[in-house]
Amino acid sequence: MAMRETNTASERRVVLRRYAPKTRTGCVTCKIRRVKCDEAKPHCHRCTSTGRKCDGYPTQEAHQAEQAPNTLSLVPSVSVDPCTTSLEKRTFDFFRTHTAPCISGYFPDPVWDRYVLQTSQHEPTIRYAVNALGALHEERLLRKTVNETRGDAPDISNGFPVLQYSKALHGLQSLLHAKTVPMDFVLMAVLLMVHFESLRESFVPALVHVEHAIRLLHSSTTFDARKVDPNLVRSIMRLDVQGSLYLGMRIPGLPFYTAATDNVFPTSLHDLAQARDLVNVWTCRLFHFMRAEADEHKFKDVGGVPLEKLAKSHELTQTFVDLDSLLWDFMHKPTLKLTVREQLGLGMLRTRVKINKILAATCLYSEATMFDAFLPDFEDVLSICSYILASDAADRRLLTVSLDEGSLQPLFTVATHCRESRIRHSALVQLRKLASSEGSPKGIWHVEAMVRTAEVCIRFEEACCERANPSCSDIPEWCRVHSSGFDGWDVQPPKRQRVFAHMRLRPNGMDGEWADFSEAIEWSVSSHSMLGGAERQLLMEHDQLGQRNSHRYRQTVSARDGWALGPQTKILDVAVRKKNCGCSNYDLDDLQKSCVQ
Repeated sequence: MAMRETNTASERRVVLRRYAPKTRTGCVTCKIRRVKCDEAKPHCHRCTSTGRKCDGYPTQEAHQAEQAPNTLSLVPSVSVDPCTTSLEKRTFDFFRTHTAPCISGYFPDPVWDRYVLQTSQHEPTIRYAVNALGALHEERLLRKTVNETRGDAPDISNGFPVLQYSKALHGLQSLLHAKTVPMDFVLMAVLLMVHFESLRESFVPALVHVEHAIRLLHSSTTFDARKVDPNLVRSIMRLDVQGSLYLGMRIPGLPFYTAATDNVFPTSLHDLAQARDLVNVWTCRLFHFMRAEADEHKFKDVGGVPLEKLAKSHELTQTFVDLDSLLWDFMHKPTLKLTVREQLGLGMLRTRVKINKILAATCLYSEATMFDAFLPDFEDVLSICSYILASDAADRRLLTVSLDEGSLQPLFTVATHCRESRIRHSALVQLRKLASSEGSPKGIWHVEAMVRTAEVCIRFEEACCERANPSCSDIPEWCRVHSSGFDGWDVQPPKRQRVFAHMRLRPNGMDGEWADFSEAIEWSVSSHSMLGGAERQLLMEHDQLGQRNSHRYRQTVSARDGWALGPQTKILDVAVRKKNCGCSNYDLDDLQKSCVQ
């Protein structure tokens, strides 16, 4: 009996199914039921005979899509070796490993982490611009190293950065005349050129690039702005905001920025990129309101402020209060994991928001005593900036070529607008630390000039007091500086720099006229900031156009224009606005002629 059961089980195990390939041409219903379809048309009998609805057969396109592998290719569509020479290969590698991370700063940015590097593989204009910026950045760092070792700074690249930049300008002109080139390529080229011009302290051409990029985004006849990558738009608009911070009269390009971003104020923040975009959106709106509407009542038509503008000021103030709360809640999320670099970036956003809240609340009033009500906010900004500057110097070195102002602008505002001696002098100490620290963005933001301008303002106000450490109540309204800035950047031999610090105040009281005071400031500079022979000659030729324009429009400035609230005064801003006036096309001929062909 047992033997019979064993034989029966053995017989069952040897039964095998005949192999048949799995069919993929049956109807959708049979596929879901996992039964064989008879493939009758238009409806199979297997479904209709059982009373079911036959959903038909998939199309040929869907069948091909099903067979396609579900993988993504990381290889660029056009594989061209961008490194034709050893020098180009070295500068490209330097850009990839040093310059791009520096531009990103404390925030992850897909534009510099991926897009620019990938596009440079198959677009010559982007490749030339990448080589130019990487070579210039490398040369600046090499000159700094040579100076620290007390050696002579040779002509390291023999004009290679400017030669590559000239090719990039020529390529950008060709892109603008083409009809099928994506707008992304143009914006990438502009981003690279703005950083190149800023790194070598040519701010008029840099702002001209930004202005024309915004005009191209506004243009609906030449380009379809809706097809532009939003990350590139955000990068351009961040430069737009930085330009408004740098120039005291410049109005940001708000309309397109508002259209390109979400107008709904969130109830919570999901990541650091969203926080950064939100801060930039509302910073742009604040400066648009200040420059286009508030300054008219603050400096020209004092007293008669319309109710709708007061309401707008209160709305902006409350927005930054809410945004500060959002950043605080985001920072204290239990599940949040940020690197040290990202934590410092979040701290910078908080200082920007707190300063914006103060500016929004005081922008319609001509009384400088209005700032006395914000001592807790000034102290918070000072504490955050002190923490950032006390961090590892390797993180601060990221800002060597970045256009982000970092802690510089908030500390400058605290030093010049807070009249509590303990707070403002502590902010001045941090500013001096930033000016002397390794990797500080001296070439782009003129840290040393801003520090010395703040020193002039503090010395001017405290000279009216009898106490050694005056408080807010010790400094009267008539001797308070309402706005400050500097211009006339010049290098005096041997190795000395000079600027003119400007201050605007009302020495005859609230009913008196505005008075402007200027003071020349000079200091010695290190040799690493000086260029070598061949490079200096090329850059001098390239800068002739910008110098002529600045001198030409210097005479058009009148007292009614008002002084700048930023580090640079009205002269550079007027030069940019006059140069762009009536210019509908992005004409690069003047810049191209000034470079070596």
